[in-house]
Amino acid sequence: MEDNKIREAVQFLSEGDKATRKGWFKKPEWDVAGQNYEKAASCFKAARSYDQAIQAYQKASDALFKSDSLYMAAKTMESAANLAAQQLKQPERASEMYKKASDLYQAHMTPDRAGEMLEKAARALEPVSVDGAIDYYVAACNLFESEDRGRFAVDTFKKTIAIMIKNKRYAEAVDIMHRLSKIYLGINHQQGLNKTYLSIIITLLALEDEVEAKKQFQLFCQNAFIQSEESAISSSLLDAFEQGDQDLLDQVVRRPIVTYLDNNVAKLSREIQVPGGLSKPPPTTYIPPPKPITSNNDRLQGHEQKNDFPIYNQHQNDSYFLHNQEQKGNLNDYAEKKSNSLHDQLQKNDKRLPDENAPYNISDKAEVLPTGDQIHLPSSTTPVPPSHSNSNQNTSIEEDNGELC
Repeated sequence: MEDNKIREAVQFLSEGDKATRKGWFKKPEWDVAGQNYEKAASCFKAARSYDQAIQAYQKASDALFKSDSLYMAAKTMESAANLAAQQLKQPERASEMYKKASDLYQAHMTPDRAGEMLEKAARALEPVSVDGAIDYYVAACNLFESEDRGRFAVDTFKKTIAIMIKNKRYAEAVDIMHRLSKIYLGINHQQGLNKTYLSIIITLLALEDEVEAKKQFQLFCQNAFIQSEESAISSSLLDAFEQGDQDLLDQVVRRPIVTYLDNNVAKLSREIQVPGGLSKPPPTTYIPPPKPITSNNDRLQGHEQKNDFPIYNQHQNDSYFLHNQEQKGNLNDYAEKKSNSLHDQLQKNDKRLPDENAPYNISDKAEVLPTGDQIHLPSSTTPVPPSHSNSNQNTSIEEDNGELC
């Protein structure tokens, strides 16, 4: 089937070539040639011969242009660019053909389609050349502005801003934002204007141009922007920069108004750092010191009671553990013997007789005898202190050979 399509395409090409020839009495029929070339391109495309199809589309575009059919010439060139971008994966070649299609649409006085072709050229070239893609995006924005078609170019402006911020070309992005704000003013779109103003402030702060951000904020506050939430957030951002408070800045950029901005602008806001700003240290938590362990025995007994010391229970039969247990038993026996010896010593001290030279009271040695008996004292009696004598007593003590009458 593919071979048949290719043979059919070749036949259409030959017919198209015949239509472009001129003779003595014959002029070139560019419109007929363009139609044949377009048919040949369709056959090549069906046969998956994309390079030949692109060449046939280009021939058809040239023939249609010469026949003053600008719109169809632009359309066939767009078809060739689509094949180069989608099937052959040739972004440079595709971008050039999109640019030609844009020129043809603009010549046909269709600026919307012309701008769309420039945007397609930028998207095709973006993976291989960011600078070339930005140039095409800016060219599309210029085209919409020159033709006073700004209301149809809002998405194109946003895409241009996005790719510029993504590639850290902030100054150019601010310029495009100012142009977008004028479009919003022209169409009386206050919500879009407020978001654009906030995006400008964020981008200028990302450039660390605090002075310019304050100037722009004062200019923006001359209209209804001052009553919006975006204005309050802009003021908070400027305050954070002025105070050098990174924590305040981080809190502000987490608010929903900022997160609802375009993705690249919202991401940029979270990357802003206050020059020389200091974050507050995180609160410290008090960790109490561990409780002291009095002895290993207490610790082991506590774990045995709670039954939450599996390692101890597991190693009870280990030699090291048994050796420790033997030592503990020996120590206990020694302590018991020591205690018994001390107890015996105390009992012996209690039974020991008092020293002969030690003083004692008569009442401690005297015996109470019946009446008429005599009390015998040792031969060496201790003299009674004077305090024990009483001159008024009727009892007389006489010492006669150691006897007391």
